[in-house]
Amino acid sequence: MDDRTGTEEHYPHANRGVRAHSVFNPAHGPTWGLHPTRALRSMRSTFDHLEPCLPMSLRPSTLGTALRPSRALLHPLWIGSLAVLVLNDHVLKGAGMLPEVLTGKLSDFAGLVVAPILLAMVLRVRTRRGVLLSHVAVGAVFAALQLSSVVATQWSAAMATLGIPWITTQDATDLIALPALGLSLWAFRRVIAQRVHSPARRSAELVAAGTGLLCCAATSSGPGEPFRLDPVTDVYVHNAGDQPLVVRFRALAPSVDLDCNAVANDPGGLITEPLFGDSQSFLLDPDQNLGLRVNNEWDDVESSSCYAMLLDVDGLPPAVAFWRDGAVPLHTVPALGYDESPRGGIDLLVPEDGDSLGEYDNMGSETVVFSIPPAAPPIDGACAPQSDATRLDWSNPPTGTWEVFGIERGADGCFSVDLGTRNTDGEPNDSQRWYLCAPLTDLQIEPGRRVQLDNVTGSGQGDGGISLRTIDGGPDDDYIELRAFRGDVFPMFHGLQIAAVPEFECGYVVGERCGTITRSTAVTAGGGDFGVTQLLPGSVETLEGEGSRQMTVAVAHAEERAALDPECAEGPDTLGLDLEVVAILAEPSDG
Repeated sequence: MDDRTGTEEHYPHANRGVRAHSVFNPAHGPTWGLHPTRALRSMRSTFDHLEPCLPMSLRPSTLGTALRPSRALLHPLWIGSLAVLVLNDHVLKGAGMLPEVLTGKLSDFAGLVVAPILLAMVLRVRTRRGVLLSHVAVGAVFAALQLSSVVATQWSAAMATLGIPWITTQDATDLIALPALGLSLWAFRRVIAQRVHSPARRSAELVAAGTGLLCCAATSSGPGEPFRLDPVTDVYVHNAGDQPLVVRFRALAPSVDLDCNAVANDPGGLITEPLFGDSQSFLLDPDQNLGLRVNNEWDDVESSSCYAMLLDVDGLPPAVAFWRDGAVPLHTVPALGYDESPRGGIDLLVPEDGDSLGEYDNMGSETVVFSIPPAAPPIDGACAPQSDATRLDWSNPPTGTWEVFGIERGADGCFSVDLGTRNTDGEPNDSQRWYLCAPLTDLQIEPGRRVQLDNVTGSGQGDGGISLRTIDGGPDDDYIELRAFRGDVFPMFHGLQIAAVPEFECGYVVGERCGTITRSTAVTAGGGDFGVTQLLPGSVETLEGEGSRQMTVAVAHAEERAALDPECAEGPDTLGLDLEVVAILAEPSDG
């Protein structure tokens, strides 16, 4: 009832069974005629019903609660991730129990769960924004270390100043672990907001935090980490200066195949950057020695006939370390100082003025480090590396019997071949378009001819070809058969043989892509009732045979390869001859 008007007023609270009326007090303003305890209880009930519908950051139960990232240190996910990190780095890596690709990623996933919470705890973060920024910071540093050698170098140096030896192995595929940050953020969102007042739990959290920090600092990082144990190694580097040196090195990529004899005369000029794998960086203290290939308990790389490392040291020009297996036996080298018999040692000499580049010095009798010469002018003529643009190529062949509806040669040198069948009424049916790229001007098959298209298998990896031949055999129709083949040996074709011999007057050169090391090859074609001729890549010759038979031969590519990364380069997946030839037999009909 309004004291001034005598009318009764109803308010929204009435629909909850609570009728309120205002009592006007000039001194204190209007007040509600509802008991304060009942009003507070009603408000709490309302918020309790609405809380599950609100985001966590806006829920009343968390608005007034300072977050404690340390609460997540006893979460099963965090403890399990820390256990995986330690077990993987100190037991599983190199043990052969799990594939290397798996052990290489386990630590990344586990570390991205462990690190953000530790960072948030150390920074005494108390808000959800701070927790989120801790995760973002860890992800940004992790990505930068994988993508930037400059950042990796500076990080290693910074960690070294803190007394934490650190190596960064750059591998962009490690970024696949970044979703683990989202898992951490989601999984710990509730536990860090819990109200826990237990001295025992607090003590357990401190123990977990200390263990996590210690394990992260002591995590095994693979080859390159500077131990103070005397290394047992073959080839090693020695910091001859009085300042720490940041050293980066890259071994050959695992997929690379190398002809040791072919590159031994000029490793620095022939073994180029594309052939090397991931970069590893570490800090080498003054007078310290470090093995390049094997060092104490570090895992030895897979045995090979020879080894190559791309060296990149601050203050020194890039160089290539190259040595044959067994040329330098495994031996114990002092962790610091010079060996009495410095076999396989590489002295890193940095000038004191800092205005000029330093140099590498072979400490022993074996020459194991080679300078990289300045870029030479491109080689022209018969000895020049061949372009991949002129290689044979074809689309997936629709094998079987077809009628040729049309053939057209494009400006790029590729033929589009329209194949199809006809129905019972003679109408075109089931048409297919097939492409063949070859150094030919004509396929010699007319539209309307019936043909058989087949695959041709080779004897080696990456070998193979296609065969296209006429099958209608009319009295006035010549028999035409085309064979395109790529591999190291061209199979005999109606008496035709292809022989390829390296041009020994030409030296090995680095190809235009993938770092492939090649040497030009001379090709001879002939045999059976056909004459013999020599061909150069890109040339076409027609050989005459008996009874007006003709054999047209075109060489698309012919090289010998001494270094190869099959995951990058075109052609066969093995070293040796890289031969691509197409031949067309034209045989007049008996009619």
